Amino acid sequence: MRLLVASLCSLFLANSQPQAYAAAADTGPVPLEQFFQRPQTSGATISPDGRYVALRRLSASGRLMLVVLDVNSKELKPVANFRNADIDQFFWLGDGRLCFLTVNIDHDGDSGKSAYYAVDRDGQNRIMLHEAVDPLRSFADGDRLGVAYQQTLGYGGFATTPAEELYVVVHYPDTTELARMSTRTGRIHNFRLPHNTERVLIDADGQPRVASGLRNQQRYSYLREGDSWREIASYPGDNPDGFWPLLYAGERLYVRSRNGHDEAAVYRYDASQKKIVEPALVSAPGFDTDGYFLVGDRDLLGYRFNTDAETTVWFDAGMNALQQQVDQQFPGMVNLIARGSHSATPYVLVETHSDIQSRVYMLYNSQTREVYLLGSAHPDLPIGRMANVSMERFAARDGRQIPVFITLPRNAGKAPYPTVVLNDSNMHRRNGMWDWQAEAQFLAARGYAVLQVSPRGSGGFGLQHTHAKQQGQNADPLTDLADAVQWAARQGHTDPARVCIAGGGSGGYAALQSLRDQPDRYQCAISWSALLSREGSADSARLNDLRKPVLLAYDKGQHRLDYQQGRKLYETLQAQQTPVQWLEYESKIDDWKTQQPRIDLWRQIEAFLAKYIGQPAH
Repeated sequence: MRLLVASLCSLFLANSQPQAYAAAADTGPVPLEQFFQRPQTSGATISPDGRYVALRRLSASGRLMLVVLDVNSKELKPVANFRNADIDQFFWLGDGRLCFLTVNIDHDGDSGKSAYYAVDRDGQNRIMLHEAVDPLRSFADGDRLGVAYQQTLGYGGFATTPAEELYVVVHYPDTTELARMSTRTGRIHNFRLPHNTERVLIDADGQPRVASGLRNQQRYSYLREGDSWREIASYPGDNPDGFWPLLYAGERLYVRSRNGHDEAAVYRYDASQKKIVEPALVSAPGFDTDGYFLVGDRDLLGYRFNTDAETTVWFDAGMNALQQQVDQQFPGMVNLIARGSHSATPYVLVETHSDIQSRVYMLYNSQTREVYLLGSAHPDLPIGRMANVSMERFAARDGRQIPVFITLPRNAGKAPYPTVVLNDSNMHRRNGMWDWQAEAQFLAARGYAVLQVSPRGSGGFGLQHTHAKQQGQNADPLTDLADAVQWAARQGHTDPARVCIAGGGSGGYAALQSLRDQPDRYQCAISWSALLSREGSADSARLNDLRKPVLLAYDKGQHRLDYQQGRKLYETLQAQQTPVQWLEYESKIDDWKTQQPRIDLWRQIEAFLAKYIGQPAH
């Protein structure tokens, strides 16, 4: 359990509008729209020289635009603001030039296609670099946004060089090449790569040094020496003790591997001896260290990964001291700090958040300790009325420790509470973090306890958790979900007679399976965007046995969602008089700006839950 301050308002008195962060009076429910509207500010990155900050902000037309702030004058200039496109990834190519990706293209406007572009920090000299595929979205999705990390290049990805160039992996039928592209002229120089390369590491000079890929069920890694590639590792693709190359810096290769242990850790790899060097550079008992390196122009600074929350390990003494200084000034928060790789200013970019505070972006003067507020994701949300989150581990029926994030209502009457088991949309992915999450906070604000379980089979908590075998008591991911309900009831959090299970994607399928297999644990199930059969399995027919209330929601316009399967299940349940509600959406471009389908889905979920598991007594 982490401790945090009750309000951020005192932190910004000199440079912001503190009323946006003050705890509002409890005068009624926080409007649903405030949880699910698009973020006002959703990303920031500081230039290598520390003189400018690029920010992704919401424009007046509802689109996500890219703006640049001069840290000295505080002048703000839009550099990419489209009427018909959103800015997704963005990063600095050098001190004066940026790269960004456009998505969510509407053809009635000034952006022609989804692509990577380069632009000067003053908005001039923009050129298209590389066409991209606009990702499919579900009506239930929020904005999945991030700032790109530039040290590595993955399949279909990119990396940068000190000369404002961009690398792109290009696959042909018989060969794989690395295209090195000038972001000024678009001119391309190709490097030959080992065939079937999926990942390339770029060194501090902008040269490709390590390549890895999968061929004939074997994973290979190569080191580039001169103009040739030397094999430095080969192992079966399903070998859990293989490694994933992370960074090549200072003539050293750093990798992530289990190396015979349960949890994945970060190691140095000796390419001449072809072996992993013990001890681990970064490890965290109970967690896989899935993350990325933080680097200067040539120096290895730190490593950032997830435990219960985002965690940074600094190798650089100066950055470690700066982290302690920032943490002292903003206690109880997760403070993610960044300096320009060759900064000529005292300015530090701080991205701070907690379980009750959405992301806030600040410019911090490390000499004077003055703070300038750059923006926040949801400034109108009253943090004093958000719910605290904690990570726990409970013993499943076979004794295995299962991670769960639990969000308990604030000011919603006495426990036990009606409860929602909220699944991730990918059941193989860890579920939950110690941060502000719209769905969990909305449910808690309406009086529900929320359980976000990472059952066996999900990643991030070690090999044994991901590949846990049954141990005589028929334990599996679905029984882990049911055992979480029992555990929460024993803790006094959950009213076991008022529990609903919900999720999208494979989490929605798991919700329906749980209602079928564990009907004594749940009063209802909610499923959206769920495929109801896997790899041609006929298991979905067993869902026809559902007798308790079900809410199904589908996007008719998204081909990746099996609308026909969902509709068939709805008609079957309706015919046998199972209480079932059907929601159908057909997302349009404008919906990405307004978030109306997502807002409507959660308004319907709110009513469904109130009907079948009820509100707690106040």
